[in-house]
Amino acid sequence: MGEIIMTDQVSTANVEQFYYADGKRIPLTPSHHFVAVRTEAHNGEARMQTANLAQALSAVTSVGEVFEIPDYDLMVVKVAETPTPRTTAIAPPIETVNSFVNTQPELTVGPPVYEVPQAPVTEGLIPVGEILVKFKANVQEELKQQLLRENNLEIRQSNYPEPGTDLVTAPNSQQTVAIANKLHESNLVEYAQPNFVRLAPRLGAGNGYGSAVLSRRDLASQSAGVTAKEVQQKPETATRPLPTAPPTDPGFVYQWGLIKIKAPEAFDISMGSPSISIAIIDEGCDIHHEDIVYKQPGYDAVYRRDDPSPLPRDGHGTSCAGIAAAKANNNLGGAGVAPDCQVLPIRIAYGVGGGWYTSDAIIADGVRTAVNRGADVLSNSWGGGSPSTVITNAFKYAQTDGRGGKGCPIAIATANNDVYGVAYPANLSPTIPGLMAVGASNQWDQRKSKTSLDGEYWWGSNYGPEVDVVAPGVKIYTTDIMGTGGYGGGNYIPDFNGTSSATPHVAGLMGLILSVDPDLRSWEVEDIIKLTVDDLGPVGRDDEFGFGRINCRRALEATSRVWYEISVEPEFIGAGNECFIRINLRMYNSGINTVRLDGLNLISHSPDWNTEIDRFEYRPNPGGIMVPRADHDLRFNQILLKANGNQSSWSYSWSMNWWYTYWRPNSPGLPMSVGELTEAAGVKVMATTVRGSGAFVQPSQPKEAVLGNTLLDNTAVMLNSNGQVGESLVIDLQNKTITIALR
Repeated sequence: MGEIIMTDQVSTANVEQFYYADGKRIPLTPSHHFVAVRTEAHNGEARMQTANLAQALSAVTSVGEVFEIPDYDLMVVKVAETPTPRTTAIAPPIETVNSFVNTQPELTVGPPVYEVPQAPVTEGLIPVGEILVKFKANVQEELKQQLLRENNLEIRQSNYPEPGTDLVTAPNSQQTVAIANKLHESNLVEYAQPNFVRLAPRLGAGNGYGSAVLSRRDLASQSAGVTAKEVQQKPETATRPLPTAPPTDPGFVYQWGLIKIKAPEAFDISMGSPSISIAIIDEGCDIHHEDIVYKQPGYDAVYRRDDPSPLPRDGHGTSCAGIAAAKANNNLGGAGVAPDCQVLPIRIAYGVGGGWYTSDAIIADGVRTAVNRGADVLSNSWGGGSPSTVITNAFKYAQTDGRGGKGCPIAIATANNDVYGVAYPANLSPTIPGLMAVGASNQWDQRKSKTSLDGEYWWGSNYGPEVDVVAPGVKIYTTDIMGTGGYGGGNYIPDFNGTSSATPHVAGLMGLILSVDPDLRSWEVEDIIKLTVDDLGPVGRDDEFGFGRINCRRALEATSRVWYEISVEPEFIGAGNECFIRINLRMYNSGINTVRLDGLNLISHSPDWNTEIDRFEYRPNPGGIMVPRADHDLRFNQILLKANGNQSSWSYSWSMNWWYTYWRPNSPGLPMSVGELTEAAGVKVMATTVRGSGAFVQPSQPKEAVLGNTLLDNTAVMLNSNGQVGESLVIDLQNKTITIALR
């Protein structure tokens, strides 16, 4: 590339442009979507001027939107799409806008607006005369000041957005990119980049640059029907039953996504923990919402204050927060994926037209502040086409310093352009452990595309080699800004969509996992999620679905390190037909750790649980090793234990407890070798005792008198240890079998 020469009135048409990010040259091309207009007006006067400009321009060219960026005294014109290739320097509508503005005495053409060519997302980048520069640690202050003076730069703020980085201002915004490149190429700095103002699309799927939702009638005809069908489906195995008590929230009947990802079944293990917080890094959240519990204080990175409340029109963040962690069983709205976790609201943008205004420094500051304020999980329903050193560094910081060094697991949306290409920063997933790129699936387990069966033809989930998992992203019932703000003028929205809605499903699962085991490292959370998905599409990982659609129940089973499958049947032996129980037990490792079962007890008890009747013990020396990713298990078949009574009237009560040692993996995706399994490195655990019971009492009166005409011919009364009718046992007298579903 040749030397770049910039003047105050430089033309960008024939100049090859680039900037540096993450140590690479990122090419720039003049935008054919946006043009910036400089105005000296403020507040109400500027809004009037914006309206007048939009009206005047509509007569001379095709204008999509005109909106304000008051922080820099700018208006931005978004022109209608044209077939002009993106590589063309200046599209005709942009020239028309520029010519018109030059005829208006109160307006001037503002700084150039750039895009990154071939990026999967249309994002406008405006250099506004601000540069982020980080000098090397050993650079003397005198040399630092000399370099700043030579380029007419002034420090506006030090240690922002990260320690050691200065936000400096240039005298003319036209020179921003060239000066940033010159600084970066100096041997005095670690990096320098423009602090671009970013005009990015919301990822709550929209048509073009805007956001869109479906009609309530459409929801009722499609989403509710799928929900009813899903609810009636039987569990896959005895260890994955339907939930003991699904959420009672009135909106739950519309939450097909929760059912699809087995969240209600996971609630039998954990509904989350108030000590685990999920940062919703977005356009702010309604911090007074009736259905969300917040971790305070939140943070507004746009204006650097502790109130992250959104503008009345900006409902995106509140909707994402409800998907992740709306409260359950409170007779309000629906339930989140992790309803007992808290939300840490972080504002990094505000709405302009159908998109977002933000900047590199604002985003990086928001991410780092979320980490510093104790966020456990970072949910990011946003993305663009333009990498940034300070944003990448912020996510790396979340891994090195988050959660006391264990790292914050991160979920980021892939974008909604229905193209092969994952947006930044989701495309960082292969290089930052614990960061997951999230795509969207629909009710039919298709990748959401413009032609998928859901009928939302105006968007599709981006895909590619960086995709890790998918989650529901169509017609999602969730929270909205209370009252008249947000999307629909109510407290809830039934049809939120996009990879925006898929991402907090994954973030909620991350919160559930850490609620079960808060000592997990971020990349272990990622591994658990990948290992427990429901594989969609071709067998194994693929570019459309990644590893598959998340499965909350399996993930929490895997987080528990050792799981079990057990079947218990009464058996009648001898002349007196005395009752025994026949037990088949499987202990297995469903997680990412190497596990050794050190001991196990199975005990039969009297009906009052006070007396031990019989016992089976497993005392290996040493215990059996169960390696992850290998289908290793231990099976104990045809165990026979004495129970109570005989065929005429019988009962059984059993308990099981076990203890084990586990070794955490050393690196993502790789189990430990046998040679690494030292006793000092292992963690010993005594598992919680589990119990089961069943009984049959021969009725002494007609069956109708026992259960009020509810018994059928081939059923019997089932009693628990207190003599009450049991809730979870089904007995078949003809086959003499009992099925127990443990939860």
